[in-house]
Amino acid sequence: MVLLGTGRVEAQTFEVERDLTPTASVSATLVPTKVEEPKGNITEPGSEEASYRLEAVLNKQEVGGWNGFNTMKKIVRLAVDRGVSANTIVIILLLPLIATLVAVLHYIFGLSGYGIFTPTMVGVTFLATGILGGLFLFALILIISIAGGLFLKRLRLHFWPARSINLLFISLGTFGMMIVSSFFSLINLTKISIFPILFMIILAEDFVRTQLVKSKSEAKRLTLGTLVLAICGALMMNIRVVQEMVLLNPEIVVLLVLVINIWVGNYSGIRMSELSRFKKAIRDQSKPIRNK
Repeated sequence: MVLLGTGRVEAQTFEVERDLTPTASVSATLVPTKVEEPKGNITEPGSEEASYRLEAVLNKQEVGGWNGFNTMKKIVRLAVDRGVSANTIVIILLLPLIATLVAVLHYIFGLSGYGIFTPTMVGVTFLATGILGGLFLFALILIISIAGGLFLKRLRLHFWPARSINLLFISLGTFGMMIVSSFFSLINLTKISIFPILFMIILAEDFVRTQLVKSKSEAKRLTLGTLVLAICGALMMNIRVVQEMVLLNPEIVVLLVLVINIWVGNYSGIRMSELSRFKKAIRDQSKPIRNK
């Protein structure tokens, strides 16, 4: 174009902008993180941690086709598929097992409490609140019940109206304790349901009624026995292997409950707690009887 003289060509310069901002390196170091196994309280049907753990264990089991012996496993799978919480299933299957433990401790070892229902339900309460929190809750309810009874005795009311007012004192005291416990990390009762509180109130009512009908010593003995039975039941229910066993092998639980209770129901021997009481009456079979 210059040679032909067609026109003047103007040279234009272009500025190239450079991005001086530092860029991230492509390479990265992968640091392994420790995945904690989810935990939770099985007494809460909505506990996602406990339900996730139990359902994960249940999904690893291969049931196969129905053969008659896996009927209970099929029923458990059907219940979970239909939306029943795995926590609820475990609690339902654990209740007869804990009642069997209470029966064994009573008839074999001589540990007595308020029947078989109350220790079992208080054991579920201890599982929900923790043993320390449950004992603290029961102690508070019992103290309020006794103090309220002494105060209402001066009013000379009928029994049921007096117990109704006493229940008001227990409700207010429990509500105040839940607020106070929220400030402490050792005992926190803010998330417990109404049922543990009701079971503790029932136990306190049994204590008061036994005092009126029998004696204070008998009430203390039965209450202490109920608490010990409940603690044993709560410790057993809190074992992860036991929880998984009743969920994966419910037919074994049914068989164990039947066999153990049939054996205990026909037990005619002496109780362990009565060995010291009848020690002088028990004769060693290896020693001959001396005629006087």
